[in-house]
Amino acid sequence: MIFLNNISLGLVLLWTHLTAAIPPPSPPIPTNPILPIAYASAATIIPNRYIVVYNNTFSSNAIQAKMAFFSTTIKKRNLNKRSLDGRQLSTETMSFRMNKWHAMALDADDGLIADINRANEVAYVEADQWMHTSGTVSQANAPLGLQRLSQKVQPGKGKGKGSYLFDESAGEGIMVYVVDTGVRISHEEFQGRASYGANFVDVAPDGQLNSNASDDNGHGSHVAGTIASITYGVAKRASLTAIKVLNSKGEGPNSGILAGLQFVLQDVARKNLTGRAVMNLSLGGGFSQAMNHALQSVVKAGIVCVAAAGNDDKDATNMSPASAPNAITVGAINAKTDAKASFSNFGASVDIYAPGVNILSVGHLSDNDTRILSGTSMASPHIAGLAAYLMRLRHIKNATQVAAIEESAVGETPAEESTTGGSAAEESIVEGSIAGDQIAEESTAKELQAQDSSAGCLLKGLASSGRLQLPFLKMVDHEYSGSETCSMDTSSS
Repeated sequence: MIFLNNISLGLVLLWTHLTAAIPPPSPPIPTNPILPIAYASAATIIPNRYIVVYNNTFSSNAIQAKMAFFSTTIKKRNLNKRSLDGRQLSTETMSFRMNKWHAMALDADDGLIADINRANEVAYVEADQWMHTSGTVSQANAPLGLQRLSQKVQPGKGKGKGSYLFDESAGEGIMVYVVDTGVRISHEEFQGRASYGANFVDVAPDGQLNSNASDDNGHGSHVAGTIASITYGVAKRASLTAIKVLNSKGEGPNSGILAGLQFVLQDVARKNLTGRAVMNLSLGGGFSQAMNHALQSVVKAGIVCVAAAGNDDKDATNMSPASAPNAITVGAINAKTDAKASFSNFGASVDIYAPGVNILSVGHLSDNDTRILSGTSMASPHIAGLAAYLMRLRHIKNATQVAAIEESAVGETPAEESTTGGSAAEESIVEGSIAGDQIAEESTAKELQAQDSSAGCLLKGLASSGRLQLPFLKMVDHEYSGSETCSMDTSSS
């Protein structure tokens, strides 16, 4: 017995010694950077997951045939294989077709992706990567975004303290797609105007599309509230469709977001909403040529695309979708000071600044929940709501026209937010009035009333001068030579 016990003890000690000698597993390394793959060494990549973009000089039939060939190959080759981070390689692929833009997302080992990249039909391959929300939690005593939207001076400094002035049409008949973490569509603030579109996070193993785009994070509901809720929204009568591409942590793969864009394009065509659709992207990550090219196709289909600039206090040119030339990219200002928010990205890709600090909007925990967030994610829906508002008010049906109207108001780039609360942009406000126009004024959280007003700088856009004056907008003149005037011509052509 003593002999057996000694043997057992010896085996345990030997095993302990052997396991102690084995070093802990190293973190997975990115896909071999010598491969001709864009962004293969980025810190946010999904190992062995790729987006393959096809050459549109080939016929659609040729591209579809090549896609089918790759799909068949992957079903066989990926069996029982794992990625560098230990994930089981998927045998399924995801295909995208947005007008002439064709792409697919797939898992592949280094050898296979190199073969795919060499195919004549392939334009380029980039590593799939994680994208994320562009909002941060904050606290405040009161919402200022809507006040700043229609006041010609900063909240608390003029006659219009606490008011938001808007035309009663309020975006009615315009559909806004919220590509985000989902939306609590049952919230009382949406009054039945919100619906589910698609869920690209909780996808069934067989690839079956899930239409339940409920919000388990809160970010998407907050964004939707700024766009179209009855109390906190810019376009209070617009409709909303929730597209879930980010999970409960506010993260999601670029390929999933591309799937969301494709759904929006197809849904607009299916429902005959061309010229009456806006898409908000309060999300972002590293630069993605595939994302930017896909957005180009979406805009060409007559959909207005609005994107958050990002919260890294860096040049947005290196981010997507912020860097997409066809998107209206939005940075954040503090509505109390009109200064650029300290976290907001900047640069040539940023088209406009809007309130993004301490924004009160819809929450997701109950049907009357509210929440305060900060970020360019909160600035972007102000502009998406404004786009819906303008499309209804001026009967604009072309995405390019909407962008041109907003970008025609060129003002001084807001100064950096400072600890003293001052701003070089503080007085860059347009002087103007609307003589005798009927407007709706939101003077309290729930109280809406019509009144006759002979003064106020607002979104009505029907002033006798024929000019729409938007004092809250800090339009960017990329050559920094514009005046401080922030107005735009919206007279009927």
